[in-house]
Amino acid sequence: MGEPRCIVQVDGKTVLPEDVTECDIENTLYMAADSFEITLTNDDLKSDWFRKKQQVKVYLGYVENPSHWYLHELDHVFTGMIDGVKPKWNSQDGQVVQLIGRDYSAPMIDTQFSIAYANRTSSQIARMMAVKYGLKPIITETTEILPKDVYQDKKEWEILQTLAAREGFVCYVTKDLELYFGPRQEADETVVATISAKGSGLSGSSIEFDDSSVGVYNKVTVLHWHKKQLIEGSAQNDDLIKAMNGQVVEKVVTDSKATSVDLANKIAANYLHEYSRQAITGIIEDLPGNTVFVAEKKVKITDAGRFSGIYYIEKVRHKFGKQSGFTSSLDLTNIRPDDAEQYKEDLYPKDRYSMSKSGYVAKGSI
Repeated sequence: MGEPRCIVQVDGKTVLPEDVTECDIENTLYMAADSFEITLTNDDLKSDWFRKKQQVKVYLGYVENPSHWYLHELDHVFTGMIDGVKPKWNSQDGQVVQLIGRDYSAPMIDTQFSIAYANRTSSQIARMMAVKYGLKPIITETTEILPKDVYQDKKEWEILQTLAAREGFVCYVTKDLELYFGPRQEADETVVATISAKGSGLSGSSIEFDDSSVGVYNKVTVLHWHKKQLIEGSAQNDDLIKAMNGQVVEKVVTDSKATSVDLANKIAANYLHEYSRQAITGIIEDLPGNTVFVAEKKVKITDAGRFSGIYYIEKVRHKFGKQSGFTSSLDLTNIRPDDAEQYKEDLYPKDRYSMSKSGYVAKGSI
């Protein structure tokens, strides 16, 4: 497998690998932003150069020759922006600086909608968002003009997720700064890894499952009064009803987007997807680090009795540390689920790149 390594780049400047003490990346589903926490040595006051809104890229993986290795040996796993810079001085850690931040969906999560979105289609709104935030649009065209109540009193990201649900799409920002708004892609169905509950490679790891019906709904009914008429639609999960001994547990939702029975049925199906997703959950802690683990991809669990099977990844936590190496922890479910005078001019003096103790060969490799 080789030796674990991590590269952090900030605004195109590479942090020397020996200065990366810890790097935690959290990759989750669409409504929340992916996030990072990175701890770096700071005896040379790198904290004077770091600032909010700088771009951060993270690369993780393994290298065969730890005394002579290149960036291309690692996988690009994250692109985001710094939300906060936290230098610390203490006897335990010495001088360190912590960088915290989120991916490029964060500005849309933080920003309320604009009235400029009126009288547009879903795809037009998605394209406007992509242009506004400098993202490459990967957008499937839609034709229906939206009623105003679809996007009133919402954050921009909530609007996009609402529109995606309405169209039967998914919406997310990739590490390559693309805004994807369209059907779920075929690759999403790939099983990326097989994990044995008692097999090799689990030393120091743990797996647990929870088979609980608490808070789980197997039927959703959507209601909306539209033009003085009650619109009603519903969806139910027959397999889940059977698994819950035939008991129907219903959630009734009022949704102004349900302007026809067909739309009400589609919206109910989307709600059902969320309200029934906790049928069986699992947590795997501290697997050997692997960059194939991405939210909504599938893994296969074996040697776990009736809990063996295919699970969706709801959340991934990649952790890299000088002492702990590279690990990945997974949350599973069996149902789909932004310039100041005091800033330094550069991160390092020019000659430091040729003095790395890590074996990382920066020159000509980026």
